[in-house]
Amino acid sequence: MVYQGPADFLSKRQFRHDRIGAWPVFIFLAVAVVFHILLKYTRYGKYTYAIGANPQAARVSGINVQNHLVKVYAAAGLLSGLAGIVTAARAETAQAGMGIMYELDAIAAAVIGGTSLAGGRGKIFGTVIGTLILGLMMSGFTFLRVDACYQEIVKGFIIVAAVVADVYRQKARSKKS
Repeated sequence: MVYQGPADFLSKRQFRHDRIGAWPVFIFLAVAVVFHILLKYTRYGKYTYAIGANPQAARVSGINVQNHLVKVYAAAGLLSGLAGIVTAARAETAQAGMGIMYELDAIAAAVIGGTSLAGGRGKIFGTVIGTLILGLMMSGFTFLRVDACYQEIVKGFIIVAAVVADVYRQKARSKKS
Protein backbone atom coordinates (compact mmCIF):
# COMPACT_ATOMS: atom_id res chain seq x y z
CA MET A 1 0.00 0.00 0.00
CA VAL A 2 1.34 3.42 -0.93
CA TYR A 3 1.03 6.22 1.58
CA GLN A 4 0.33 9.51 -0.17
CA GLY A 5 0.66 11.58 3.01
CA PRO A 6 -0.81 14.98 3.72
CA ALA A 7 -1.57 16.88 0.54
CA ASP A 8 0.43 19.87 1.76
CA PHE A 9 3.58 17.78 2.20
CA LEU A 10 3.46 16.35 -1.28
CA SER A 11 2.01 19.31 -3.15
CA LYS A 12 4.89 21.62 -2.23
CA ARG A 13 7.35 19.21 -3.81
CA GLN A 14 9.95 20.44 -1.38
CA PHE A 15 12.83 18.26 -2.45
CA ARG A 16 12.05 17.58 -6.10
CA HIS A 17 14.87 18.03 -8.61
CA ASP A 18 12.76 20.33 -10.80
CA ARG A 19 12.03 22.76 -7.95
CA ILE A 20 14.70 22.87 -5.24
CA GLY A 21 16.89 19.90 -5.99
CA ALA A 22 19.74 20.98 -3.75
CA TRP A 23 17.86 20.67 -0.44
CA PRO A 24 18.92 17.08 0.25
CA VAL A 25 22.55 18.13 -0.30
CA PHE A 26 22.18 21.07 2.09
CA ILE A 27 20.58 18.83 4.71
CA PHE A 28 23.39 16.27 4.28
CA LEU A 29 26.08 18.94 4.66
CA ALA A 30 24.35 20.51 7.68
CA VAL A 31 24.09 17.13 9.43
CA ALA A 32 27.74 16.39 8.57
CA VAL A 33 28.91 19.70 10.05
CA VAL A 34 26.82 19.25 13.21
CA PHE A 35 28.10 15.72 13.78
CA HIS A 36 31.68 16.72 12.98
CA ILE A 37 31.47 19.30 15.76
CA LEU A 38 29.72 16.85 18.10
CA LEU A 39 32.23 14.06 17.55
CA LYS A 40 35.36 16.19 17.58
CA TYR A 41 34.72 18.79 20.27
CA THR A 42 32.26 17.37 22.79
CA ARG A 43 32.17 14.75 25.51
CA TYR A 44 29.55 12.93 23.41
CA GLY A 45 32.12 12.38 20.66
CA LYS A 46 34.91 11.37 23.02
CA TYR A 47 32.65 8.85 24.72
CA THR A 48 31.40 7.53 21.39
CA TYR A 49 34.91 6.88 20.11
CA ALA A 50 35.96 5.37 23.46
CA ILE A 51 33.02 2.97 23.50
CA GLY A 52 33.60 2.07 19.85
CA ALA A 53 37.26 1.31 20.48
CA ASN A 54 36.79 -0.72 23.66
CA PRO A 55 33.49 -0.77 25.59
CA GLN A 56 35.02 -2.52 28.60
CA ALA A 57 37.83 0.04 28.92
CA ALA A 58 35.28 2.85 28.56
CA ARG A 59 33.17 1.30 31.34
CA VAL A 60 36.21 0.96 33.61
CA SER A 61 37.19 4.60 32.95
CA GLY A 62 33.85 5.76 34.30
CA ILE A 63 31.70 6.16 31.21
CA ASN A 64 28.10 5.03 31.61
CA VAL A 65 28.16 2.89 28.47
CA GLN A 66 24.48 1.88 28.52
CA ASN A 67 23.29 5.48 28.91
CA HIS A 68 25.58 6.72 26.16
CA LEU A 69 24.56 3.95 23.78
CA VAL A 70 20.92 5.00 24.23
CA LYS A 71 21.95 8.52 23.14
CA VAL A 72 23.84 7.15 20.13
CA TYR A 73 20.93 4.96 19.04
CA ALA A 74 18.47 7.84 19.57
CA ALA A 75 20.60 10.03 17.29
CA ALA A 76 20.70 7.23 14.72
CA GLY A 77 16.90 6.93 14.91
CA LEU A 78 16.42 10.67 14.44
CA LEU A 79 18.75 10.68 11.43
CA SER A 80 16.94 7.66 9.96
CA GLY A 81 13.66 9.54 10.32
CA LEU A 82 15.16 12.59 8.62
CA ALA A 83 16.43 10.40 5.78
CA GLY A 84 12.98 8.86 5.42
CA ILE A 85 11.34 12.28 5.21
CA VAL A 86 13.79 13.48 2.56
CA THR A 87 13.42 10.27 0.55
CA ALA A 88 9.62 10.34 0.73
CA ALA A 89 9.51 14.01 -0.23
CA ARG A 90 11.78 13.47 -3.24
CA ALA A 91 9.79 10.45 -4.42
CA GLU A 92 6.44 12.07 -3.55
CA THR A 93 5.38 8.79 -2.00
CA ALA A 94 6.28 6.51 0.89
CA GLN A 95 6.53 2.76 0.71
CA ALA A 96 7.79 0.25 3.23
CA GLY A 97 10.59 -1.01 0.98
CA MET A 98 12.00 2.32 -0.20
CA GLY A 99 15.19 2.14 1.85
CA ILE A 100 16.12 -1.47 1.22
CA MET A 101 19.86 -1.90 0.66
CA TYR A 102 20.65 1.71 1.61
CA GLU A 103 22.50 0.30 4.62
CA LEU A 104 25.02 -1.25 2.22
CA ASP A 105 25.58 2.18 0.67
CA ALA A 106 26.07 3.73 4.12
CA ILE A 107 28.56 1.07 5.19
CA ALA A 108 30.42 1.34 1.88
CA ALA A 109 30.65 5.14 2.14
CA ALA A 110 31.91 5.01 5.72
CA VAL A 111 34.47 2.28 5.04
CA ILE A 112 35.70 3.99 1.85
CA GLY A 113 36.08 7.14 3.94
CA GLY A 114 38.35 5.39 6.42
CA THR A 115 36.00 4.43 9.24
CA SER A 116 37.20 1.28 10.97
CA LEU A 117 34.71 -1.54 11.26
CA ALA A 118 36.56 -2.58 14.40
CA GLY A 119 35.35 0.67 16.00
CA GLY A 120 36.92 3.71 17.59
CA ARG A 121 38.29 5.26 14.39
CA GLY A 122 36.77 7.39 11.69
CA LYS A 123 35.95 10.95 10.82
CA ILE A 124 32.90 12.65 9.36
CA PHE A 125 35.01 14.32 6.66
CA GLY A 126 36.25 10.90 5.51
CA THR A 127 32.69 9.61 5.38
CA VAL A 128 31.62 12.63 3.30
CA ILE A 129 34.49 11.94 0.89
CA GLY A 130 33.54 8.24 0.81
CA THR A 131 29.95 9.23 0.00
CA LEU A 132 31.12 11.44 -2.86
CA ILE A 133 33.37 8.70 -4.25
CA LEU A 134 30.60 6.10 -4.04
CA GLY A 135 28.03 8.47 -5.54
CA LEU A 136 30.28 9.41 -8.44
CA MET A 137 31.11 5.79 -9.07
CA MET A 138 27.45 4.72 -9.08
CA SER A 139 26.51 7.66 -11.32
CA GLY A 140 29.29 6.66 -13.70
CA PHE A 141 28.03 3.09 -13.76
CA THR A 142 24.52 4.31 -14.49
CA PHE A 143 25.83 6.59 -17.23
CA LEU A 144 27.67 3.62 -18.75
CA ARG A 145 24.47 1.56 -18.41
CA VAL A 146 26.01 -1.05 -16.14
CA ASP A 147 23.28 -3.35 -14.81
CA ALA A 148 22.19 -2.68 -11.20
CA CYS A 149 23.12 -6.22 -10.16
CA TYR A 150 26.71 -5.67 -11.25
CA GLN A 151 26.77 -2.32 -9.44
CA GLU A 152 25.89 -4.11 -6.19
CA ILE A 153 28.63 -6.68 -6.83
CA VAL A 154 31.18 -3.89 -7.35
CA LYS A 155 29.98 -2.20 -4.15
CA GLY A 156 30.50 -5.48 -2.31
CA PHE A 157 34.03 -5.82 -3.68
CA ILE A 158 34.80 -2.25 -2.62
CA ILE A 159 33.61 -2.96 0.91
CA VAL A 160 35.68 -6.15 1.07
CA ALA A 161 38.77 -4.32 -0.24
CA ALA A 162 38.27 -1.48 2.26
CA VAL A 163 37.84 -3.95 5.13
CA VAL A 164 41.02 -5.81 4.11
CA ALA A 165 42.88 -2.48 3.96
CA ASP A 166 41.48 -1.60 7.40
CA VAL A 167 42.67 -4.92 8.85
CA TYR A 168 46.18 -4.28 7.50
CA ARG A 169 46.11 -0.74 8.94
CA GLN A 170 45.04 -2.10 12.32
CA LYS A 171 47.87 -4.65 12.27
CA ALA A 172 50.40 -1.97 11.30
CA ARG A 173 49.21 0.28 14.14
CA SER A 174 49.39 -2.56 16.65
CA LYS A 175 52.95 -3.38 15.57
CA LYS A 176 54.00 0.27 16.07
CA SER A 177 52.57 0.28 19.60
